[in-house]
Amino acid sequence: MYESQIIKVERVTASVCLCKTPVFVYSICAIGLAQTDNTYKIYDGQNSEGKHKFTMVAGAYQADFRLFAAPVLFAKGLYIDFTTHGEEVAVQYMEINP
Repeated sequence: MYESQIIKVERVTASVCLCKTPVFVYSICAIGLAQTDNTYKIYDGQNSEGKHKFTMVAGAYQADFRLFAAPVLFAKGLYIDFTTHGEEVAVQYMEINP
């Protein structure tokens, strides 16, 4: 199977556990439309009690885009927390079959 056929792109508009199994994240883009900082926390886990990997901040009508040279492993799942405001997050990832 070709890698391009198993890499998924998801767009979310609220806090969510995107995947409960291990995943590789290739890129992630947080978009903010509120007239203030839009903050998103990204966790390795199924909720906000997982390991905090990084925080993304998008100003008003801006984006915080991360493209990783090598995919980032989220061993316990992928949870996206819309901490303050925030419009949407787009994630390019591949599930790892345990």
